[in-house]
This record gives sequence, C-alpha cells and structure tokens, in this order.
Amino acid sequence: MTGQRSASLYTVFVLVVITALTSAFGLWRGTDGDGWKETIRSDARGYFGYLQALFIRQDLGHEPFDPAYVKFTPSGTLNKYYCGTSVLMAPWFGIGHAFALTDPDAPSDGLSAYEQKAIGVGAWVYLLLGLLALRALFRSYGVRDAVISWTLVTLVLGTPLLQYAALQPGWSHIYSFSTIAAFLLAVRRISQGAGPGWIIAAGALLGLVVLIRPVNALVLLALPLVAAEGVPDLFRKLLRERATLLAMLAGMAVISIQPVLWYLQTGEFYAYGYQGEGFHWSRPEVVKVLFGFRRGLFLWTPFMLLPALCALLLWRQDRTKAITAWIYWTVITYVISSWWIWYYGGGYASRVYIDHYPVLVLPMVLVVQHWHKLRWTFVRGFLVATIALNLAQLWQFHHGFLHHESMDRAKYLYSFLRFDDAHRNKLGGNYQEAPYNPNGMSVVLEETCGMDEDCRFWNGGKRIQVSWAHSPSTVCMFDRNTEFGIHFWAGSDTIPTHRALFMEIGLQRLEARAEASLHALGVAEVRDARGRAYFYQPFRMNPVPGKAGVWEQLEYRIPLPPLLPGGQIHFYLWNKDLRSEFFVDDVFMRVLTVNPY
Repeated sequence: MTGQRSASLYTVFVLVVITALTSAFGLWRGTDGDGWKETIRSDARGYFGYLQALFIRQDLGHEPFDPAYVKFTPSGTLNKYYCGTSVLMAPWFGIGHAFALTDPDAPSDGLSAYEQKAIGVGAWVYLLLGLLALRALFRSYGVRDAVISWTLVTLVLGTPLLQYAALQPGWSHIYSFSTIAAFLLAVRRISQGAGPGWIIAAGALLGLVVLIRPVNALVLLALPLVAAEGVPDLFRKLLRERATLLAMLAGMAVISIQPVLWYLQTGEFYAYGYQGEGFHWSRPEVVKVLFGFRRGLFLWTPFMLLPALCALLLWRQDRTKAITAWIYWTVITYVISSWWIWYYGGGYASRVYIDHYPVLVLPMVLVVQHWHKLRWTFVRGFLVATIALNLAQLWQFHHGFLHHESMDRAKYLYSFLRFDDAHRNKLGGNYQEAPYNPNGMSVVLEETCGMDEDCRFWNGGKRIQVSWAHSPSTVCMFDRNTEFGIHFWAGSDTIPTHRALFMEIGLQRLEARAEASLHALGVAEVRDARGRAYFYQPFRMNPVPGKAGVWEQLEYRIPLPPLLPGGQIHFYLWNKDLRSEFFVDDVFMRVLTVNPY
C-alpha cells in the first residue's frame, strides 16, 4: 500500500523534470541558443516591468513607454497589470540578478540570461508546489493512487499547462494554478479540523489569488467542493477560531500591495490600467470559447471533456458537489467568454482555463475513483489519446504548423496532424476581434472597388485587362517586377480621431500556380501627421495556401489604435522581395469606430 501511495509522488517529480527539460531544450536553447530571450515578452513584459522599475531603474510611475503595458497618466505612467505574478516572480528575479551582478558581461537592465532563466526555474517550483497540493487534496478524499497519477500526468502533458509552465513561464497562469490548488488544499484541511496555521495560510493564499488575477476570486464558489462537512460548518468553525482574524489580516495585507503600487505610480490608491478593455456582459462568446477552432477549450484540450462529463455524473454521488461544479463551470465560462477579446490574444490553446484546472478536475477524480475494469481501461485510453494529441499540436505550434492567433476551420483542417515541410510556415491571414465596444461601433467609411477605375480611397497598382477578371475586365497584377499594388488610405478628414478603429477588408485573389503568392504580405498602418507609422502590422496575405487558377475571397479583420489629427490609416499588399506572382480584383474596405462609452 505504501508503494502504491508513493507512485503518485514519484509521478509529480518526473513531471517537473520533464517540464524542466522542456524549458532547457525548448525555450532556453531555441533555434540559435538564445531562446531564453523570449521568456519576457508580451504579457510577461508587464509583470516583469514591476521588478525592473522597482529594483533596477527605480522609476516606477515614470517608466519608458512600452505599448504592451505602460499607460500614460497625468503624473507619469501606470503599469496596467496586477502585480501578483510579479510578487511570485520576485524571489527568482532576485536570485537571477544576484548571479548577473557577478558577471561583468551581463546586461544591467534585468534582462540577462540569469534573470530570465531564473523565472523559468521559479515556474518549475510553482508547478511542483501546485501538483503536490493537488495530490494532497485528492488523497484527502481517499482517491486511489492510480487515478491521482493519471490525472496529474494528463494535466501536465495533455493540456496547455506544459506550455505555460515550461515555455511561457512569464505569464500568470502557472502562478494562478499553483495558488488556487494550495488554497483549495488549505480550505480542505481547515474543514477536516486542521489548526490555525492552515487558516492563516488560506487567508494569505486567497489574497495571492486575487492579487494575481482579481477575477479568480471566483474560486470561492468552489468551497462546497472541498468543505468536508459543508460550507455552513466550515463558516461556524472559522467564526470560533481566533486565527480567522489573522487570516483576514494576512489576505488584506497581501492584496494591499497593489494599492500601494498604484499610489507610488499615480498618487492614488486606485487606478484602472485596462482603459479600452473590458467585458461584454451581454455578448458572451460561449460557443466559440468552448468549441471554436480558434481557441475552443474542448477542441484544443479534449481532455477537459472528461471533467465536464464527470461534473454531470457527480450528481449520483453528491448533489451538493455536483451543483457546485455546474455553477463553477457556468460562471467561469460566462466570465471568460464575456471578455472583449474572448480568445485572449495569441497563444496556444485556451490558456485562461489553466487557472481553474484544480477546481475543474476535482469532480472528475471523485467520479473516476469508482470506475474499474472496462471503464477505467477506457478512461486511460482516452487520457493517452488526449496527451498524444496535445503534445503533437504543441510541437506543431512551435514549428510553424499552427497560426499563433488567427486559427479557423480551414487552417485547422489544413494543419491537423501534419508534420511535413510541405505544410510548415504556410498559414497567414489576420482575423482579430474588434476593439472593446460596450456601446457598439459605427461605420464611418465603406467602399467596394473594382480595378477598372480608381476609387476614392483605393488607388494605384499595375492594372491589366484580361478576359478572366473577377469583374468586369481589369485586374491588379503583382509580378517579379511589381512590389506594391492597389493601396487604401484615408485621413482624419474622413476618419474620426481619438477613437479605436476596426478595419474589415475583403478582396479577390488569383494565382496562376499553387503557392505563387505564398510570400505576399498584407500591411496595416496608422501614421501621424508627419507620415510616421506608430502602428505597423504586416502579415501573410493568404490564410491558407490557395488553389491555382481559382478566384478566392480573402477577408481580414484588423483593430487599429486611435487616429491622431492629421494622420492617416493605410492598407496595402506587399510583394516582399518580389517573390510572388498573383492577381487581385474587387477590393472592399469598411472602417468602423468605437462608439463613445
């Protein structure tokens, strides 16, 4: 029996070793030995920015502008992100920086290999702590060791948790996963009669959960899942304990770190950094979030079908826990799908659910614990299949087979389980969500233009008359001597200024031979009154490789930052390096602006 119990502990350490090796050979090495430089990018720049501003530059509230996270205020700057991830990064940053100080060749900006690799090591530790907490939580229900081991293995290898623990350790998800798992364990221990230390720990952990991502305070909805004798008994116990006051103080002390940092930046104890972002509570994209080709939970992480099914089956064992699981699934899915950019930008699979895995898998282990023989064999087969699929698609994501943001049905089918060079680096297009628009958007410009004559906003290009034009007889030609062609632009005399914009673009494209336009790019720009581009976004023109000799409709959706007075917005096709040959006809542009709110 002891040997059986130790198997899941052994599994935890093996999983952390696998994660560490994935970091070392996947992230740190990269393709040129300097892959570690990608540790701090995108969202991670904001979390890491707190550490640089506080401990390296001492310029918090007056940071250099970085569009990823720095917002201007009347008194200086504001880091838009909440600081909980930064707090958990801080010890590892400190260790890495201490090593950097001993190396005269290391850069002094906090972005040396020492600091960035130390963040990765910290993520391994938080993964270890999270898995150990989950293991202890599952064991407290008497779940057999084999179920625990298989669940932990699938959580790491069959979901995007591996991506965000090993390859994107600067994002918040591994930190939320770990703290939520530890919080659930602490509450479970309290409900089973543990002493005041666990009560204080629960308060501090809840504070960390909120400090990392305030919306994750929804974990409180999961209390009936972990309360041994029910939530009323848990509350009665807490009311009798003096340590409850200390727990509240501990939680408040942790949460108060954020108002202090806001005050240091703005002189106010509250500041909202997410201007231009928010929730569309009346327009949740539930179907897309759960089943969509772009980032659908059940499509990209089919393992989660089993926890969802078990949340229903739990009704036979414990109706209170079953209802709690249903409520939790419903509420977090509603909140996640109501965020204005419901797929949460570029990345692999549905990353926002990672935070909630500790809650979502608990009903699964409680149900599967009672499955034996054929059903248990089927479950293990299903888990192996989901692990294999996840690892295959994760490899594809990092080797040019999947689009980092704009996956759709056509791209998914084109790339599904393809590993040959003929399918590598072939996906493109640009189809993003509209800017945050709680009061909707208004059309400010719309134009359809054939190639037979210039239009008001579409102009230029090398035009020829052909019998096979889409309509009626003229096309814009791109060949080995033609770098640019038809070009859209509009200025502030037509487009409202200081309001977020959205381009909807359509065009017909034909190539005489397959993949003749593979290297062509689409480019969106926003320029100021002096003609300088302050927004520049190139992308592959073709969403998927085209069919030779066939006119195909291409569509793009591109959010743009507000236009400044005297500025212009532009869209054009670029035959970069003169490597492509294709024809374009019947271009369309619609520009929308966000209504005031």
